[in-house]
This record gives sequence, C-alpha cells and structure tokens, in this order.
Amino acid sequence: MAQIKRSHTLKETDIKSLIQKGEISSELELERASLAARFLRLQSENQPELALLEERLSTLIRDYELKHWSDFKQVTEKQVAESDLAEKRAEKEFKFYKKRRELISKTLKQNGLNQNDLAAILAHNKSYISELLNGIRTFSMNDLIIIHRLFGIKLEDLVFTEITVETEKRIKEALEKTVSNSSKTKKPAQVTSLVKALYS
Repeated sequence: MAQIKRSHTLKETDIKSLIQKGEISSELELERASLAARFLRLQSENQPELALLEERLSTLIRDYELKHWSDFKQVTEKQVAESDLAEKRAEKEFKFYKKRRELISKTLKQNGLNQNDLAAILAHNKSYISELLNGIRTFSMNDLIIIHRLFGIKLEDLVFTEITVETEKRIKEALEKTVSNSSKTKKPAQVTSLVKALYS
C-alpha cells in the first residue's frame, strides 16, 4: 500500500522525493528522472547548487539501467515496449510542466509580483518557491487552486489531466464488465459512450 502512495506522489516529477526514495522503480520513473537530470544539468549552469541534485539523480539512473538494461540478452520486447510508452508519456508530462512553470512566472510578472510575493501568497518560504518554479518540487493541488483563483489561469493549464495506460486499461475493463453485467439501469450504449470518451 505504501508503494502505491509513493508512486502516486511521484506522478509529477518531484526530484527531491525521488532522490529521498533512493531508487527508480519503473520505466516511467526512469524516463522522468532522465528528463529531470537533463533539465538540472542545463539549470545548474546558472544555479550551481542544482549540480548536486543532478549528480544524485544520475546515480539513481545508472543504478536502474545497470540492473534492468545492462544484459541485452535479458531485455524483453515487453520491456522495450514499456520503455517506449514511458518515454512518450514522460516527454508529454515534461512539456506540460515546463509550460505551466513558464505561464506562472509570466503571470507573476504581468501582475507586478515576484517569487517572494508568491511565497507569501502560498505560505511557503522563498527557497521552496524557487524549487517549485525550477521544477525541483511539485506544486500541491492547493497551490494550483490558489493560483487558478487568484490569477484566473485555467485549471487545464495547471493540472496534467492525462491518465496512464494502466489506468485506461483498468477503466476500460471495468466498463466492459459493466456492459456484460448490464441491468435495466445500465444501458450498454451509455457505457460504450463512456469508453469512447476515455479515448477522445
């Protein structure tokens, strides 16, 4: 149960949490960590304090790759397919979160505010806000709701709403089971339209 909670909190790449966890446990986490490490490497040119985080993250990446990818004879087609899906998913997430950070920073400037002001508004300290805006930590849902309400930024620009392939599969199976157990209150056509909505 604890593992489920932990991976849920890492949905949005929280670099510090991943480092504290001490290991990468899936292809998706590997891809997220790889993108985060590249991002940190670029950011550390202007913020040298980020170099240590990048180094620790790179160690976790190497450890995972040694364990799961070093013996090519052991690599399965399923593992390669999972890696490909994870890479696409992580890139999509990374682009979304980068765009969100840029939007929040731009909105602050447009309103004559800075990181210190946002820190006071969200009740965080300045270094924590800096980590949020640099992608080191994740915004809480409460932070995003405050930003949405205060600045009028649409929630769909603040909250990544795509669901994982595993979740899609689970929902589809549940809906298909509902169709097969159809009762008077559940019409197959209604359930079929829900399945279509899932993939639109």
